[in-house]
Amino acid sequence: MLLGVIVLKERLSGTQTLAFLLAGIGVLILTLHYGTFPWISLSLALTFGFYGLAKKVIKANSTIGLALETMVIFPIALVYLSHLMVESQVQFTNSISTILLLMGSGVVTALPLLLFTKSAKTVSLSMLGILQYISPTLSLIVGVFLYHEVLTEVHLIAFIFIWSALAIYAFSSVTKRGVRDLSIK
Repeated sequence: MLLGVIVLKERLSGTQTLAFLLAGIGVLILTLHYGTFPWISLSLALTFGFYGLAKKVIKANSTIGLALETMVIFPIALVYLSHLMVESQVQFTNSISTILLLMGSGVVTALPLLLFTKSAKTVSLSMLGILQYISPTLSLIVGVFLYHEVLTEVHLIAFIFIWSALAIYAFSSVTKRGVRDLSIK
């Protein structure tokens, strides 16, 4: 969201700013609870934020852009896989089912990236930023209900802030769009 506001000069409404602050409080609660600065999480957030910014700014077809990204990564992956094969550490060429699953995982990975690239062109970077909280929420739900992980009080409080932020931002965006659509007519 900050990249959208700072770099692209997107303007947040008062309720969207409130949503941003609530999400920030949720993240801060978890950070203080763990007692250490979340370098990995921050690095991932910044990396994906800049990726979204690049997708927003670069005027290229989504499919062509994804193909170019894949072409850049392909030689690196090929060298790494070759190294693993030489060292006999590669484990995924031992059965047809594993090879087919890996090929299918490429499609499962590429499709969301393609959809993200298409949406980055039409949705504000601020909206993309707030939507990034959906993934950890889904991970929490899977962890608690499928794997029976413990949901601590601190996690619940932090996620209540984050979920409130998502609800407020979504409501703000819907009402903002509704007012804009009414003013066009």
